[in-house]
Amino acid sequence: MTLQDLSPVTPDPPAELAPTDEPADERPAATPDRPTAVAGSLTTAKRTTVTFYLSETLRNRARATYRSTSFEEKDSSWSEMLNKALIAEVERREAEYNRGEMFTASEAPLTPGRPIGY
Repeated sequence: MTLQDLSPVTPDPPAELAPTDEPADERPAATPDRPTAVAGSLTTAKRTTVTFYLSETLRNRARATYRSTSFEEKDSSWSEMLNKALIAEVERREAEYNRGEMFTASEAPLTPGRPIGY
């Protein structure tokens, strides 16, 4: 038997992403350790590319973590794991600085360069 003989398996979505008949205000709130959406699962928004810098050490650590846990976490891709990490940080900051509400989004470019004073 080869990999080509196997039929593709589509994993079930996590319980918090599964459709529900409950009104939104009666659903359990998102917990800090679990993102509310991953890799566009709850939206049809257009995907985009983001480029940023990180240390080689952190990149290698994250890649090793992805390789070792992606099956158990049901990550469909490296991008999905990074989306989960980004969503967790965004939700933490929304909770900390904006009473858990989303900040107003903008298409305006970010200020280039390193911030002065950090």
